[in-house]
Amino acid sequence: MSSEMLMPAAQFGLLALFVAAMVGSPGPANMSLMASGLAFGARPALPFMAGTMSGFQVIFWLNVAGLFALLQSAPHVFQVLRWACMGYILYLAWTILRSNGAGGRAMERVPGYLRGFWVHPLNPKAYAMQIAGISQFVSAERYFLDALVLSLTFLLLGGFLNGLWLLAGGWLRQGSGPGRFLQGLRIALAGLMVGSTILSLQMIPA
Repeated sequence: MSSEMLMPAAQFGLLALFVAAMVGSPGPANMSLMASGLAFGARPALPFMAGTMSGFQVIFWLNVAGLFALLQSAPHVFQVLRWACMGYILYLAWTILRSNGAGGRAMERVPGYLRGFWVHPLNPKAYAMQIAGISQFVSAERYFLDALVLSLTFLLLGGFLNGLWLLAGGWLRQGSGPGRFLQGLRIALAGLMVGSTILSLQMIPA
């Protein structure tokens, strides 16, 4: 493959910093991952994390194909997405709060792959993040190859950072023990899920 078809190293370095800043910072997805790790343990919540990553990749490639431009022609779409995202995060927060961490029936309520899948498709911030990445790091001359590099960086580096949030929740679970303190942490993280979602949605232009 010609070197002219590859993304320059300096540009890839900036891309990696962009992905780390966007994906690694606190937000609805990371707070939900951390809260799931706290409520259910990191390993049981892995399917939920796999779902969030899959949903992100699906809308990324749809945006590469022009979905965002199509959505912009429908002025009320993002307002609908705001309400859908807020409702879905509230539902996930309620799931976290209802967990008792004692196994048995509680384990049946562990958010699985499908619940994780819809976190990003319903989140306008994910669309804005992806379009920012596509506009900055995908050139017209290397459109598909640059998009593939961006996609893989979101998947690998972003997945690693997402995993750290999930593990952090699992570590908190192990260190807190059962009882009121663990329930207090679940309430706090559920509140952070909702609060971070409200803040992120306010940052997206109407």
